Amino acid sequence: MRRIAVLLILAALSLPAPGAAGSLRDAASVPAPPAEANAWQYDADTRGVSEPLSPGKAVLYSLLIPGLGDYKLGNHGRAAAFFAVEGAIWVSYAVFQMQGSGREDEYQNLAVQFAGVTQTGHSDEFYATIREYDNSAIYEADVKDDGRFELRQVLTSAELQQYFIENRVADYEPWQWTSLERRLQYSEMRSSSKTSYRRADYMFAAAAANRVVSAIFAYAAARGMHKDTDVGYRLDLSPAPGGVDVAFTLTRPF
Repeated sequence: MRRIAVLLILAALSLPAPGAAGSLRDAASVPAPPAEANAWQYDADTRGVSEPLSPGKAVLYSLLIPGLGDYKLGNHGRAAAFFAVEGAIWVSYAVFQMQGSGREDEYQNLAVQFAGVTQTGHSDEFYATIREYDNSAIYEADVKDDGRFELRQVLTSAELQQYFIENRVADYEPWQWTSLERRLQYSEMRSSSKTSYRRADYMFAAAAANRVVSAIFAYAAARGMHKDTDVGYRLDLSPAPGGVDVAFTLTRPF
């Protein structure tokens, strides 16, 4: 009996404690915690890092707003210069437009005051006509002389009058300048108005040139950051009736 008791005690001591095996199995099945610190560190290191602006995008930004391509490339000084030029161009456009409009009102009022025109707002052809003649009678005689030369036949007074009605300015009305000095004053004011409007139109050409120059600089800067990119460009300048036609072509699609 004593030997049996000893064997039972030894067997009891060799068994694992209750729940120990389950604990070992649970510990083995629990996955390792994710490396959250490492993942966060990677995000933090790569946050804000981007590829340099491509030459194509730099050109598009510059054509949209001169200087914007350089700004996005980090050339803030040059971008500021293009921004300033663009602002000056559109301020000049607004000033010239206001000058032209104001002087247009002035010469139309001169026609009312000193040529007997009943109202403002006539066609440009009418205002160009009264600039050349002291009165409508001289203008009428000139148109009828043109009719005699054009038709090359003897016309009656009624036929000449009908020719005049058909060929005079559309919004014709009689006028008589009070003096040559007033007509010359009117002529100078009209010329000044037209000059202001032309200068306003020139601002569109200046804005286009500013965009082309900005695009070229931005393209060159972006190309320097992508030396391994096989992109080419071509700038074509050709004469045109109203100035110069400019064509900027990239040889790689983007």
